[in-house]
Amino acid sequence: MSLAEDLKPEEGSFASFGRRLFLVTADDTPEALMRVLGVASVQQARLRALSAAPEGPHLAIRLEIDDQGDARAEALASRLSACPSVRGVGFGWRA
Repeated sequence: MSLAEDLKPEEGSFASFGRRLFLVTADDTPEALMRVLGVASVQQARLRALSAAPEGPHLAIRLEIDDQGDARAEALASRLSACPSVRGVGFGWRA
């Protein structure tokens, strides 16, 4: 077995997938970030990076998570959209 073979991720592991990037716009309130993180936690999203910064009257939240497939990404986006304080959600691939 070559060294490259040893480094390959196991089949079915999250490491074999890419990452998804979710961009969330929420009201700039004290609880907005915690609400968004609560939704991600309930959906069992594996968070890899997080940033949040005010942009005018809103809070721009960037979540980078392990990809678990299209259906899971769409479900998370739908749940985030339904979250109080959230004004918009977009998601795509993270290279």
